Amino acid sequence: MIRYLAVLALALAGTAQAAPALQPGELSDRVADTALKAGQARAEALGAHVCLAVVDPSGVLKAFHRMEGAPAGCVESAIAKARAAALYRIPTINFMNRTNAGEPALLSLPGMVPLGGGVPARTEAGVWLGAFGSAGSTNPNEVQIAGAGADALTAAAAR
Repeated sequence: MIRYLAVLALALAGTAQAAPALQPGELSDRVADTALKAGQARAEALGAHVCLAVVDPSGVLKAFHRMEGAPAGCVESAIAKARAAALYRIPTINFMNRTNAGEPALLSLPGMVPLGGGVPARTEAGVWLGAFGSAGSTNPNEVQIAGAGADALTAAAAR
Protein backbone atom coordinates (compact mmCIF):
# COMPACT_ATOMS: atom_id res chain seq x y z
CA MET A 1 0.00 0.00 0.00
CA ILE A 2 2.78 2.45 0.86
CA ARG A 3 4.51 1.61 -2.41
CA TYR A 4 1.28 2.26 -4.31
CA LEU A 5 0.87 5.67 -2.64
CA ALA A 6 4.48 6.59 -3.41
CA VAL A 7 4.02 5.69 -7.09
CA LEU A 8 0.75 7.61 -7.21
CA ALA A 9 2.35 10.66 -5.59
CA LEU A 10 5.19 10.60 -8.11
CA ALA A 11 2.75 10.26 -11.00
CA LEU A 12 0.65 13.17 -9.78
CA ALA A 13 3.72 15.31 -9.16
CA GLY A 14 4.76 14.78 -12.75
CA THR A 15 1.42 16.06 -14.05
CA ALA A 16 1.41 19.24 -11.99
CA GLN A 17 2.54 22.20 -14.02
CA ALA A 18 3.59 25.62 -12.92
CA ALA A 19 1.49 28.48 -14.17
CA PRO A 20 2.89 29.79 -17.44
CA ALA A 21 4.93 32.95 -17.15
CA LEU A 22 3.21 36.12 -18.29
CA GLN A 23 4.60 37.84 -21.36
CA PRO A 24 5.49 41.56 -21.22
CA GLY A 25 2.26 43.54 -21.20
CA GLU A 26 0.10 40.48 -20.52
CA LEU A 27 -2.53 41.17 -17.89
CA SER A 28 -2.60 38.98 -14.82
CA ASP A 29 -5.86 38.23 -13.05
CA ARG A 30 -4.58 40.31 -10.11
CA VAL A 31 -3.97 43.38 -12.27
CA ALA A 32 -7.35 43.09 -14.02
CA ASP A 33 -9.17 42.64 -10.68
CA THR A 34 -7.35 45.64 -9.20
CA ALA A 35 -8.51 47.77 -12.13
CA LEU A 36 -12.11 46.59 -11.77
CA LYS A 37 -12.06 47.50 -8.07
CA ALA A 38 -10.65 50.96 -8.84
CA GLY A 39 -13.30 51.55 -11.50
CA GLN A 40 -16.05 50.41 -9.17
CA ALA A 41 -14.76 52.64 -6.36
CA ARG A 42 -14.83 55.67 -8.67
CA ALA A 43 -18.32 54.73 -9.92
CA GLU A 44 -19.59 54.42 -6.34
CA ALA A 45 -18.07 57.80 -5.46
CA LEU A 46 -19.98 59.29 -8.41
CA GLY A 47 -23.20 57.45 -7.53
CA ALA A 48 -23.07 55.60 -10.87
CA HIS A 49 -24.19 52.04 -11.57
CA VAL A 50 -22.14 50.87 -14.54
CA CYS A 51 -20.60 47.98 -16.39
CA LEU A 52 -16.81 47.71 -16.26
CA ALA A 53 -14.57 45.87 -18.72
CA VAL A 54 -10.86 45.13 -18.94
CA VAL A 55 -9.38 43.91 -22.22
CA ASP A 56 -5.88 42.89 -23.24
CA PRO A 57 -3.87 44.76 -25.92
CA SER A 58 -5.66 42.77 -28.65
CA GLY A 59 -9.07 43.80 -27.32
CA VAL A 60 -9.89 40.37 -25.88
CA LEU A 61 -11.96 40.50 -22.70
CA LYS A 62 -9.94 39.73 -19.57
CA ALA A 63 -12.34 40.80 -16.79
CA PHE A 64 -15.84 42.21 -16.48
CA HIS A 65 -18.19 43.41 -13.76
CA ARG A 66 -21.78 44.63 -13.95
CA MET A 67 -22.61 46.64 -10.86
CA GLU A 68 -25.97 46.23 -9.20
CA GLY A 69 -28.48 48.53 -10.88
CA ALA A 70 -26.45 48.86 -14.10
CA PRO A 71 -28.64 48.67 -17.21
CA ALA A 72 -28.35 45.53 -19.31
CA GLY A 73 -27.48 47.60 -22.38
CA CYS A 74 -24.19 48.68 -20.88
CA VAL A 75 -22.68 45.17 -20.97
CA GLU A 76 -21.70 45.17 -24.64
CA SER A 77 -21.03 48.90 -24.63
CA ALA A 78 -18.39 48.70 -21.88
CA ILE A 79 -16.63 45.87 -23.69
CA ALA A 80 -16.81 47.68 -27.05
CA LYS A 81 -15.37 50.87 -25.55
CA ALA A 82 -12.49 48.99 -23.92
CA ARG A 83 -11.84 47.07 -27.14
CA ALA A 84 -11.79 50.24 -29.28
CA ALA A 85 -9.43 51.98 -26.85
CA ALA A 86 -7.09 48.98 -26.88
CA LEU A 87 -7.09 48.49 -30.64
CA TYR A 88 -6.66 52.16 -31.56
CA ARG A 89 -4.62 52.99 -28.44
CA ILE A 90 -6.43 56.23 -27.75
CA PRO A 91 -9.27 57.17 -25.40
CA THR A 92 -12.63 56.76 -27.08
CA ILE A 93 -13.58 60.31 -26.05
CA ASN A 94 -11.19 61.38 -28.84
CA PHE A 95 -13.40 59.59 -31.38
CA MET A 96 -16.48 61.27 -29.94
CA ASN A 97 -14.90 64.72 -30.05
CA ARG A 98 -13.65 64.30 -33.61
CA THR A 99 -16.95 62.88 -34.83
CA ASN A 100 -18.88 65.72 -33.19
CA ALA A 101 -16.44 68.23 -34.73
CA GLY A 102 -17.32 67.14 -38.23
CA GLU A 103 -15.37 63.97 -39.03
CA PRO A 104 -18.22 61.50 -39.58
CA ALA A 105 -15.95 59.30 -41.72
CA LEU A 106 -14.46 58.04 -38.45
CA LEU A 107 -17.67 56.07 -37.99
CA SER A 108 -16.49 53.75 -40.77
CA LEU A 109 -13.46 52.55 -38.77
CA PRO A 110 -13.97 48.92 -37.69
CA GLY A 111 -14.76 48.68 -33.99
CA MET A 112 -14.63 52.43 -33.43
CA VAL A 113 -16.91 53.73 -30.66
CA PRO A 114 -17.70 57.47 -30.74
CA LEU A 115 -18.45 57.68 -27.01
CA GLY A 116 -16.29 58.43 -23.99
CA GLY A 117 -15.58 55.67 -21.50
CA GLY A 118 -12.77 53.64 -23.08
CA VAL A 119 -9.19 54.37 -21.99
CA PRO A 120 -6.03 52.48 -23.00
CA ALA A 121 -3.27 51.66 -20.54
CA ARG A 122 0.43 50.96 -20.83
CA THR A 123 3.37 50.47 -18.54
CA GLU A 124 5.84 53.22 -17.65
CA ALA A 125 8.16 51.58 -20.21
CA GLY A 126 5.52 51.99 -22.93
CA VAL A 127 4.33 48.37 -23.15
CA TRP A 128 0.61 48.31 -23.95
CA LEU A 129 -1.42 46.50 -21.30
CA GLY A 130 -4.88 46.80 -22.82
CA ALA A 131 -7.74 49.10 -21.88
CA PHE A 132 -10.58 49.77 -19.47
CA GLY A 133 -14.18 50.44 -20.50
CA SER A 134 -17.11 51.90 -18.59
CA ALA A 135 -20.73 52.27 -19.69
CA GLY A 136 -24.12 52.90 -18.13
CA SER A 137 -23.86 56.44 -16.77
CA THR A 138 -23.35 59.95 -18.13
CA ASN A 139 -20.44 60.50 -20.48
CA PRO A 140 -18.39 62.58 -17.99
CA ASN A 141 -18.84 59.86 -15.34
CA GLU A 142 -17.88 57.09 -17.76
CA VAL A 143 -14.72 58.97 -18.77
CA GLN A 144 -13.70 59.43 -15.11
CA ILE A 145 -14.42 55.80 -14.25
CA ALA A 146 -12.51 54.46 -17.25
CA GLY A 147 -9.60 56.76 -16.47
CA ALA A 148 -9.45 55.46 -12.90
CA GLY A 149 -9.52 51.88 -14.16
CA ALA A 150 -6.79 52.49 -16.74
CA ASP A 151 -4.62 54.27 -14.15
CA ALA A 152 -5.06 51.26 -11.86
CA LEU A 153 -4.00 48.91 -14.68
CA THR A 154 -0.77 50.85 -15.09
CA ALA A 155 -0.10 51.10 -11.36
CA ALA A 156 -0.92 47.45 -10.60
CA ALA A 157 1.20 46.19 -13.52
CA ALA A 158 4.19 48.07 -12.07
CA ARG A 159 4.00 46.09 -8.81
